[in-house]
Amino acid sequence: MNSYEREYFISRIRSGFYILKLENVRVKVVTPTIEDEFLANEVFMESFDAARSDDILTYEEMLEWMQGHGLWTKEKEEKIEGCKKDIDKLKVEIFNARSKEKLRETIRLYIRAAEKALIKLNNEKDDLFSKTCEGIATQEKSLFLFGKCCFVGNELLDIGNVDLTELYYLYNSIQLSEKQIRDLARNDPWRVCWHSKSYSALFGNETNRVLSNDQKTLILWSSMYDNIQESMECPTEEVIADDDMLDGWFILQKRKQKSEKAKSELESKTSNQKIANSDEIMIMTDSAKEAENIHGMNSFGSEMIRQQRLNTVKRLGNATDLDFQDKKIEVQATQHQMMKDKRR
Repeated sequence: MNSYEREYFISRIRSGFYILKLENVRVKVVTPTIEDEFLANEVFMESFDAARSDDILTYEEMLEWMQGHGLWTKEKEEKIEGCKKDIDKLKVEIFNARSKEKLRETIRLYIRAAEKALIKLNNEKDDLFSKTCEGIATQEKSLFLFGKCCFVGNELLDIGNVDLTELYYLYNSIQLSEKQIRDLARNDPWRVCWHSKSYSALFGNETNRVLSNDQKTLILWSSMYDNIQESMECPTEEVIADDDMLDGWFILQKRKQKSEKAKSELESKTSNQKIANSDEIMIMTDSAKEAENIHGMNSFGSEMIRQQRLNTVKRLGNATDLDFQDKKIEVQATQHQMMKDKRR
């Protein structure tokens, strides 16, 4: 993003309003008041109840109907989760490859491809959302709230004279993406405004009007970048300026915190000295999430051994210690050491 583009977008965000041009009309779109938001939520509830009365399906019911008719399958649901995991994995890889430009840019292409596949799957899943109770209620709520925020001069827009849906589409089209907001949050002129926030107002919203989505997202990322700079493991400026690599750093930090928390909980469960000093500890759990947390405490080598043992059990049906490759190697190493000690 160019410096003049940043200056323009920051001034627009700080102003607290947007200007839309529809034919010869200039419409000023402000942020809603707390009362507006409450009234819009009332519209949602009333619309939802009316849709239920007309026997329209809820989102969950629509998903079940789609699955029953083969329009949505368990395999596609698993693909969505798979895409999310692939994106996280690739972002960790691009962070680890930060000093290898060619490899880094190749990984970036794979990230964009995985994101594109995820969007396609989510769009397919949500294709019928507008026909559900939630979809109809959300649309009515959004248009009601938007209508409360549109002014021509000092007067509320007469929605009978314009196509509100077309105006709302135009409004959505000029909203900034998260990538654009992140660029603004880490660069001037916003950084100067942000660091002097205790001396002057950041935004020019009218009294009692809430923050816009752009304003809230800008504050969120500004705080995030402050926290990154204060971190003991703060990445380089090159990483901070690259959204993909920084996301990889975030994922690794989150995994580290999760692992340390899980280890702390494990230590409290294995305070017995005999257990604590064991080479291997087996913990029983009936929770898939807890099992995942426990596996996450394994080192890379330990996790490989666990997987190898599982594969051996699947192949043989039943297995003893000496069927496992790691145990065979351990026995061979012990025998070799005993032979060396004998020769001495």
